[in-house]
Amino acid sequence: MYRTTVFPALALAAALAAGVTLSSCAAPAQRAGEAGTGPAGTAASSPAQSSGPAAAAEPSATAAVPAPAPTATSPATPTAAPVAGVKTFTFPDGHLSFSYPSDWSIRMVGAPENAAKLRGVQAVIADATGNELASVTSSTSASSASGPVARTVLDAAPVPGLKDVDGEQLAAGFAFDSFADQSDFHMGVRKQRDFAPSVTEAGNSHVQFPNGGAEAKVLFGNPAFPSVDAARAWMTTEQYSQLKRLLLSLKYS
Repeated sequence: MYRTTVFPALALAAALAAGVTLSSCAAPAQRAGEAGTGPAGTAASSPAQSSGPAAAAEPSATAAVPAPAPTATSPATPTAAPVAGVKTFTFPDGHLSFSYPSDWSIRMVGAPENAAKLRGVQAVIADATGNELASVTSSTSASSASGPVARTVLDAAPVPGLKDVDGEQLAAGFAFDSFADQSDFHMGVRKQRDFAPSVTEAGNSHVQFPNGGAEAKVLFGNPAFPSVDAARAWMTTEQYSQLKRLLLSLKYS
């Protein structure tokens, strides 16, 4: 008699322990464009309906009570939909700045005094869920190599009023590059001519300002997308729009 009651209890305890173990596993951080990042990648479950036409249609066991006579009421005043807030971040030396959604956050890499020594100060930008999606580096002596490339430009727009130290217009763009030994996607701010349809040179992801080099880019996983079509699909998401607005908000003063 005791054995028939003890074993089911032990089985129930084991099942509960397994459920607790599985529910405690945390999802890894994600980069831009990966499933689950941003509003476009979040699946929402439908709540149980407690009111509305469907609920009113259900039969009731109680007797119907006559409804009171309608009374005249003033029409409701429409309210404007809330506008998502933005914040502005300015680097310690006061020159380079950009705007980002108010529920996102910034992690600084490098001490403020690094700017004067051209050692670089980096702002890593994360969305509301903590996924680090972009970075902007200012006051650096770093540079990136250029070379022959077959570039497919998916999107590009000039950054209003932003020019490099040579007076060249800068642009925010999204492109797919094919090199002799590799291929990749990149999204960031470069010289506008780097996003020309007939470009054959990769150009440089770093741009030069009077206070040194700067780099503004979106952080992708590896690989970023399985195909160009998948990248184009990501361009229709809110996450893409937010990152593009961030890059287009760059200012130098």
